[in-house]
Amino acid sequence: MKVYCYVPAREAEEIIECGLILSSRLTKIIEINDTQTMCFETYLHPRDGKGQEQDDILVKITVPEGRAYVADNSLLGETGDLYNKSIIPANQYKLGKYRKPCCLITCTVLPEMIERYNPDMDEPVLYQSSEQLYRDSLFYKTDDLVQSFKDVALNAYYNMKAASGEYKVQFNGEYAAFIDSATSEVIAVVKTNFGN
Repeated sequence: MKVYCYVPAREAEEIIECGLILSSRLTKIIEINDTQTMCFETYLHPRDGKGQEQDDILVKITVPEGRAYVADNSLLGETGDLYNKSIIPANQYKLGKYRKPCCLITCTVLPEMIERYNPDMDEPVLYQSSEQLYRDSLFYKTDDLVQSFKDVALNAYYNMKAASGEYKVQFNGEYAAFIDSATSEVIAVVKTNFGN
């Protein structure tokens, strides 16, 4: 498993040559098996995060076996209970399971496990971001479960647009006709109740 981490440009060459020391990158303390464990966050996709400085360099890290976990940053909240429950060993994570996954590395990373990320030369990443993969997966899963889901989604979207004044609505039997206020284009959407 490869993950991505932004490092300051002034430290990038030293990190690539000498490794990445856990204590210098510490971003979180998590609880693993009732033990407080230091870690630093990395990303599962190059577009999932950004550096603190504009010139930060993105490096690619081979995840150390048994020393990394994945958590869902979208569950960070007041108490952290849902976030803490989301922490699983990295080798158990299935792509697209979390909305905002982060990989938590709990050890120093050796130089042979780090390289500069080069989007032109590295293997392609076949999805745009972890969050988009999650959203698309959830959308398709729900669509498979509920036959009318696409109609419900379209209805909700165009009603939202109508509420903001972008469309006018006329009802015609089982359909709602949304008329674009600017172009007069008409879009017919099935009036739905979720679950039908």
